[in-house]
Amino acid sequence: MRFLLTIVFLIILIIPVYSQTDSTILKTEEILDDVLIETESESEAEDLYDYVEDIITNPIDLNKADIFDLTKIPGLDNVSAEKIIKHREKFGYFYSTNELFAIRDLNKDLIEKIIPFLTTEIKFDQEEFPDADEYSIPFYSKFKTSLRSRMSNDLQTRQGFINDRFAGSKIKTYNRLLTKFDKNYQAGLLIEKDPGEKSYTDFSSFHFQIKDIGFIDNVVIGDYTIELGQGLALWSPFGFSKGADAVFPVKKNSRFIRPYTSAAEYNFFRGAASTFQFDNFRLTGFYSNNFVDASLNEESTEIISISKTGFHRTPNEIAKKNSAQQIFYGGSLDYRTANILNIGFTYYKVKFDKPLASGSLYDLSGDNFNYLSLYYNLNFYKFTLFGEASYDQTSVASFNGLQFAVSNNFIFTTAIRSYPRNYKNLFGFGFGERSGKTNNEIGFYSGFKLRTKIGVLNLYYDIFKFPYRTFANSLSSEGDELLIDFLTSLIRSFEIKLRYKYENKEITELIDNEDKIVRRLKQTARTELIYDAVNKIRLKTRIEYNNFLVRSANKNENGFLIFQEARLLLLKQLTVYGRIIFFHTDSFNSAVYEFENDLVGVMPNLAMYGKGVRWYFLIRYKPINLLTISAKYSETYKPDETSLSSGDNRINGNLDNRFSLQLDLNF
Repeated sequence: MRFLLTIVFLIILIIPVYSQTDSTILKTEEILDDVLIETESESEAEDLYDYVEDIITNPIDLNKADIFDLTKIPGLDNVSAEKIIKHREKFGYFYSTNELFAIRDLNKDLIEKIIPFLTTEIKFDQEEFPDADEYSIPFYSKFKTSLRSRMSNDLQTRQGFINDRFAGSKIKTYNRLLTKFDKNYQAGLLIEKDPGEKSYTDFSSFHFQIKDIGFIDNVVIGDYTIELGQGLALWSPFGFSKGADAVFPVKKNSRFIRPYTSAAEYNFFRGAASTFQFDNFRLTGFYSNNFVDASLNEESTEIISISKTGFHRTPNEIAKKNSAQQIFYGGSLDYRTANILNIGFTYYKVKFDKPLASGSLYDLSGDNFNYLSLYYNLNFYKFTLFGEASYDQTSVASFNGLQFAVSNNFIFTTAIRSYPRNYKNLFGFGFGERSGKTNNEIGFYSGFKLRTKIGVLNLYYDIFKFPYRTFANSLSSEGDELLIDFLTSLIRSFEIKLRYKYENKEITELIDNEDKIVRRLKQTARTELIYDAVNKIRLKTRIEYNNFLVRSANKNENGFLIFQEARLLLLKQLTVYGRIIFFHTDSFNSAVYEFENDLVGVMPNLAMYGKGVRWYFLIRYKPINLLTISAKYSETYKPDETSLSSGDNRINGNLDNRFSLQLDLNF
């Protein structure tokens, strides 16, 4: 502990004050906090963080964007985007993003939230402004390089290391280098090692990108992802699902080809892809030749399952590494016109070097798979229609939705999804109850966002059914879900967030030594108080309670969590976070989840269950403009336990603590 305190004081004292803490980091965290809700699975949300951070660091040009570009911004609806475009058409180019405040009927709180995603660029006419070159940017300053280097270490030793099951060290490392020239060229390299892996380059990724040069919209060589339509046929491995914002996550917005900058080791492509733009048409082609982790049948060499963990620690995990080859190629044609219509067609083929065994991943079998997809987005007056249909040569999955701006402050959305059980997709990430699992689900979703003088109300209701068995249930099952989220700020710098979530689902329970499908009701109530004092101190208090009820199994469990968080902006270049969490739940069934502040680029969603306390201390220090140093110490203590976790991850004792350090260098 003395060592940690010494580090903290040294970082606070070194180098004089003459720079400001990066506001991009703070904005990214606040935007994700507005959009996301904690799912019932632990994750680090690194890739959704990257999504928001990418749009902020590559802002959308107000003077070029159409309605489809603008609605990629979290929280920005079609009607507000249309007001921005009409203002530009009537009064000419924007010279500053602050000009948005001059647009009548455009919500001021909304403007403050979307400004970080926007920029204004004016190209001078050479005849009208003959001296414009005098103000051109010097060649050398067009280069921008960012290096992110991260290290984390569990201070307790897990069972896999004690038993010598893990081949490597406890340290987790991450290094990412991005270099940009102007806004047209980018190269990136990422190297990552998980705890227990032997090689510090266990996972590596590289890309080179060219964009916005003549008819070349985008070219990526190396690792990339593709996002088209509503995600039924092709999407990145990550995406927004049902969240605190009842409207934004429902309609996806195509981003086409994206360089892959994540450390997740699955569902990305390795090869080359390009998009060419001809007037209103975009033509995209792609090819990938990648290796994936898979479990193989020793006799037939068929693929039994494809692993998505990315872990290569034990002999079994190492044997799976890159054991199957996956070839992927295809193309899409996209048409866009006058902020009204966007329609596209996609075809692609996937081939494995070994056949997938019958009854394996997603019930796929064979070694060749073909997909066809048609997607659309139509804006008419205050209505937006959107959807996609995807065909896998066996069945058709479909998703269709409507957004209706009843007024400037009231937006309604509804969508119906039909993902047949025999629709099998490797790269889809559709909207639904099981985030990203685009098969064996039928659902109907309705929600709205209402802005009033006293606050913002988000509400959605979703009803769904799984016609066939799932991993969790041996028979068909169904359920429904309701979320009410209200944010009010009647007093300046003081916010109150109220949330109620109702989940009524069928689950499998062991009753009288027999697995049975039963109804499980889970209700969650949350109150959050947020106080900002002159942009220097931000205090957040959360009180959350949930009830887990299965009447037929005589289960009635409760979970309770309370935390106090403080964020302080000190000395202009130093941000300090602290949070202490008290939790008490009857079991894991009634666990309470909470997103945490973490190193830049990471936003873990952790399950608090049992009885205990967790606290963490995080500092972000920017001693000079080009360098940000982040460090976090976290600790979970469960007094009634003798061990934590299980299997190779088990810790002997009741304390789980971790130290993490990160350097972000930008020049």
